[in-house]
Amino acid sequence: MESATSSRLWSDLIHQRFVPLRITARASGELSGVVTTRLIGHLQASCVSSDPQVFVRSNSLLRSGRELLAAGVVDRGHGYLEQDGRTCEVSDGAFALYDTSRPFTWTFTDEWRMRVYTWPRLGIGTHDPDLSRLTAVAVSGTSGVGRFVAPMFDHLSHDSPTLPDAVSTRLVDELAELTVTAALEAGGQSRRDETDAEACAADAVLREVKDFIEDNLADPDLTPARVAQAFFISTRTLHRTFARHNLTVSAWIKHRRLERTKRALRITSLDPLPISEIARRVGFTNPAAFSREFSQTYGVSPRRYRAVHT
Repeated sequence: MESATSSRLWSDLIHQRFVPLRITARASGELSGVVTTRLIGHLQASCVSSDPQVFVRSNSLLRSGRELLAAGVVDRGHGYLEQDGRTCEVSDGAFALYDTSRPFTWTFTDEWRMRVYTWPRLGIGTHDPDLSRLTAVAVSGTSGVGRFVAPMFDHLSHDSPTLPDAVSTRLVDELAELTVTAALEAGGQSRRDETDAEACAADAVLREVKDFIEDNLADPDLTPARVAQAFFISTRTLHRTFARHNLTVSAWIKHRRLERTKRALRITSLDPLPISEIARRVGFTNPAAFSREFSQTYGVSPRRYRAVHT
């Protein structure tokens, strides 16, 4: 926990923990406040409390500080968030999204406490036009998708789970997806039923993506983000395209790699390639991990599979 007892110290503390902002008190006198911060994977979870004031992220400040997607949960007092031509009131445990790469204003008219959850902007698979539809929309923590997101925010602020790095990363990525979905729903922009033409277009994209994956299995850096980049779409859009067919991108890549190695292991040759080399040629860089995945999927080790089928 860090506290500040003067306006200057308070401004410095906010800049250090978040991004540079112009801070103005709504009454005469010095500002003071408290900030607590913890990290879960690449998510920063903070709790901020202070006096009535205004935070402004102006155009002149955009060149400094990190580009973050932030969710502000106002537990005490009333906050008014303005961004992308909209203003919303946030209070009583509701939250709203804002993007530090564009101007925004937070106004607090009384003593307040807000929990702030921030993700690196580049880690969110959404292009700017999409994010601009999500900001400054109040999301209730008691209805719709928001009632699932709110308890997750609460646990991340108050509990201290000991999780492996990979699990923490997956957890906060999933939370980002749910938070974005809740904001879309609150703004009346939830996904509508697709027309037949839209479904056909999505299927065409899926076929092209699968072909791209098939042609690039040897690339060990073939990830959902890499695939999305190749098609100039967001990773969220890519995941949604696969989800329409009850698939995930990562699982499909792994499936195709395993199938490719299985075919290669059936090839009879006087001088067969080592199993580790076969795995490397389809993107498996860790022989032990490949052997484990193969055995779990097909119920037999790669070595035993080759012996039986050649």
